[in-house]
Amino acid sequence: MKQMVINGFYIVFFIMVAAYRPLMAADITITAKVDRTVVAENQTFTYTIELSGDKVNSLNGDPELPDVSGFATFLGSSGTSQNVQITMGKMSVTKSQSYTYMANKVGTFEIGPATVEYRGKQYKTDPIPIEVVKQNSTSQSRQSNRRGRTQSQSQSQNNASIEDNLFLKTAISKRTVYVNEPVILTYKIYTNVTVTSYGVAKEPNTIGFWVEDFPMRQQPQTKREMYEGREFVVADIKKMALFPTEAGEKEISPMQIECDVRVQNRSSRSMFDSFFDDPFFGRSVRYSVFSPPVKLNVLPLPAEGKPRDFSGAVGSFNVTATIDKNEVHTNEALALKVTIAGTGNIKIIPEPVIQFPEGFERYDPKVTENIDRNGNRISGSKTYEYVLIPRYTGKKNIPSIEFSYFNPANGSYQRARTGPIVIDVTKGKDEFAVSGTGLSKEEVQLIGKDIRYIQTHAPAFRKIGNYFYNSFLFAVLAIVPILGVGVAVGQRHHLDKLNGNVAYARSRRANQMAMNRLKKAKKALSESTQKEFYAEVANALMGFLADKLNIEAAGIITDEVEGMMTSKKIEVNVIEQYMNCLKTCDFQRFAPANSGLDEMKSFYEQAKDAIIALEKVI
Repeated sequence: MKQMVINGFYIVFFIMVAAYRPLMAADITITAKVDRTVVAENQTFTYTIELSGDKVNSLNGDPELPDVSGFATFLGSSGTSQNVQITMGKMSVTKSQSYTYMANKVGTFEIGPATVEYRGKQYKTDPIPIEVVKQNSTSQSRQSNRRGRTQSQSQSQNNASIEDNLFLKTAISKRTVYVNEPVILTYKIYTNVTVTSYGVAKEPNTIGFWVEDFPMRQQPQTKREMYEGREFVVADIKKMALFPTEAGEKEISPMQIECDVRVQNRSSRSMFDSFFDDPFFGRSVRYSVFSPPVKLNVLPLPAEGKPRDFSGAVGSFNVTATIDKNEVHTNEALALKVTIAGTGNIKIIPEPVIQFPEGFERYDPKVTENIDRNGNRISGSKTYEYVLIPRYTGKKNIPSIEFSYFNPANGSYQRARTGPIVIDVTKGKDEFAVSGTGLSKEEVQLIGKDIRYIQTHAPAFRKIGNYFYNSFLFAVLAIVPILGVGVAVGQRHHLDKLNGNVAYARSRRANQMAMNRLKKAKKALSESTQKEFYAEVANALMGFLADKLNIEAAGIITDEVEGMMTSKKIEVNVIEQYMNCLKTCDFQRFAPANSGLDEMKSFYEQAKDAIIALEKVI
């Protein structure tokens, strides 16, 4: 009997071990899926990777994504979801991560395997076939996608209904332009559903462009338009002018907006769902909408016929010059205004080259800009106001002032010019006026008042003694202690201020701290550590601003930086330079690694220059 009990124990033990072994062997499993296998051009699809097994939390890093750049554009990723199960004392973890792409090329393609490595062993997903169809086949693709979705039936119907009736389009003024020629982009929302609110979740990437935003109404003005045989409510939600800074093929990434859409539950799984839903207004769901990417062909400015004084202005311009008076006395101020006006990038117009008459004293000009962003173009004027003081009498001539620019309308360089300006300078009252002597106003007034010298040569002096206190060394030794005390007092005052005034201490040490952070970023300057590099540069930029403003860096978000700098009345070009660096860091940290080493080195210098520029004005 005892032997039978022992044998039964062993049998139960081996059965439990045999049942437990599959759980022990299941270390890591990786699978991939898409929410649709047929997608319309310029529409989005979601690619999801799922990791499961008891060793999932031991993985270092995320799975390596397949390259789909040949037919789709990466838009972003959602958060990671995790599910933990414990069976017979054994823990199993399941993690999933979703990535959003936009299809941009028609054809039949294959999404390659995603891979993950653990202890020298590589795990792969199966490839997934996907078809991208023309825009007019949208409805067909959506029907097939609805059949293949794994979401709940009601949620799937809601999303499908929204997708059919809510999307973004981009209106572009032209697709082939010259360098510095403006391109007007207008983002329009088309809807046949009730959108209660929306917000921009991701701005389009405009690196390589000078951007001028058009003012938009807080409440967009709507109108009705026909699109593909259907009537939609349309509103302009964003409009901007882009000035490309270099030639080549350019692509502006999609803009993402988050919409709160009101829907009604048409199918309910429970009587309580219908009870708690508003019978009149339904319920709101959050839905993401992406604009299609925009491709531009930027042509270089022709080398033939380029004037020597050409500064890069592209558009149509004219130049005028006025003077407040044509007759003036010597040493009396007059004002010269030179205005360059037209359509184009007004902000890059340089100071005109003016040949001022001899004997005119001039001061640095006062510069004013007037930019008109209404309508479908960027226009305005830039005025330089000079204060001139003539020192000599006579007829003085300011030659014609010229300004060269490139006109994309006819593809040629043109020159705008003013007429010459004649100024009649007469002698001022009770003043000496000379012609061509080269003397200043003060020197002219001294004529006839020279000192009458009593003795014209110095007498011979004889040294009567050699005393140490009369030597140069004695004077130096007497001054050194006084200087030492002064330096010590100043240093003590500086240290006391650093210890007692936190804001002052942080401000004084901000530049040094920023340079130290940039050194850490420079150590990560390689293609294998791109994300670490851009993260360190972002820390340097945010940390420097936080030290200067005496706030915590952890409490600053990128969207608030521009408002903080504007409140300090910092120059617009310094703010734009700083914001471009921060936006580049944000984009590179969360986008797939695609920067080359040369691009990273160039960006490192741009970030350093931005910190130095801000240091000078804050």
